[in-house]
Amino acid sequence: MIRTRSIATAALTVFFTAACERAEPTAPLASQAALSMAKVGESCSIDIGETQNRPLPALHELEGWLDDAVDAAASTVNCGQIRSLDAKMEALAKALDQNPPNFDAACGISGAIVAQVSALVEGGQLVTPSFPPPFPGGPTNVLSAAEALNERWCMAARGELVGPQM
Repeated sequence: MIRTRSIATAALTVFFTAACERAEPTAPLASQAALSMAKVGESCSIDIGETQNRPLPALHELEGWLDDAVDAAASTVNCGQIRSLDAKMEALAKALDQNPPNFDAACGISGAIVAQVSALVEGGQLVTPSFPPPFPGGPTNVLSAAEALNERWCMAARGELVGPQM
């Protein structure tokens, strides 16, 4: 239910943002107002959208875990923090969706995601509900998943990882 609502909200956000970007502003203030209107209300979500070259299942799984952690009743993450995570996740998706994937950028960006999620958890703003591991011995919460993926992409950047990296 939460994920369905998030997907619907994200789709509406993309639709309204696209509509606002197509309009020709008559003055800088009109452009700023359109941008502000596109980011009000329930548009606070993490949505990397679809990728062009690779399916990136691990990144989409992390996206879902982040959304679930943010939506948890005890989480007090504000909209600005959610948008910051969303921007980092979108940049990470772009780096990994390149041909070949830009693992150097993915390592740095995912490190920033780990730092932000860790700070939110330590500050008591983000709860980390437990999830079934995606594979035996895999991570069971959003922070451990972000850390594991960061390590994987950094290993790929250093040339230490052979095989699937997503």
